[in-house]
Amino acid sequence: MNGFELLVVGLAVVLGALVKGVTGLGLPLTAVPVIAFFVGVEDAVVIMAAPTAMSNAMLVREHRRELRFAEHLPLFAGLGAVGAVAGAWALPRINERILLLALSLLLGAFLAWRFSSASPRWSPTVQRWGRAPVALTCGVAQGAIGISGPLVAAWFQGLGVSRQRFVVSNTSIFLLTGLTQIATLSVTGQWSTQRLWGAALAAAVVATALPFGIVIGRRLDPARFEALVSAVIAVCTVSLLVRAF
Repeated sequence: MNGFELLVVGLAVVLGALVKGVTGLGLPLTAVPVIAFFVGVEDAVVIMAAPTAMSNAMLVREHRRELRFAEHLPLFAGLGAVGAVAGAWALPRINERILLLALSLLLGAFLAWRFSSASPRWSPTVQRWGRAPVALTCGVAQGAIGISGPLVAAWFQGLGVSRQRFVVSNTSIFLLTGLTQIATLSVTGQWSTQRLWGAALAAAVVATALPFGIVIGRRLDPARFEALVSAVIAVCTVSLLVRAF
């Protein structure tokens, strides 16, 4: 990439890190499509795997006092890790368009329900039977296309948890599935010297920008936080559709 292309990618990573610091999601959503435009989807997914895991570790540390209250963490960690292994293995083999369209439909249905419902919270039946399929799907999406945040965010937003608990629940799950993804990428030989350098540069940018997002997040009231999360999910839905076509 030339200097201009590196600047564009750098700005995308900075924006993604800021949104990540505020909401607990949004880094791969912002960075992967921009990087993929220049180097391809597979390279972009691998390059952002480590920086994304690092951002999740930073946010788990920031909200560690709420970690014991993280919702459904063992289930999401276990099934998410299984899904991440399957998704990372399938990365060179999967029909990406079908997966992108399926995720877009799921997120679109969630947003339609959320904005049309007087009380947009999951029923006890959905909470009981929906969490396992959601956890597995999130893992597959993380491993295959590097983006699981909006699905996890939709689930926890439907539970109506506080901002701190929302962020730590999301990022602790992302961290565990992300580490599994990195290990699987290593075992399957998908790291190259170029990808490692790209990951190192992206990680340096994330480490610098993320703390500013954390500061912004502390100043948001619950209503604005929920609105921002919904906006991120909506942007992701559009982004997935664009990537599909």
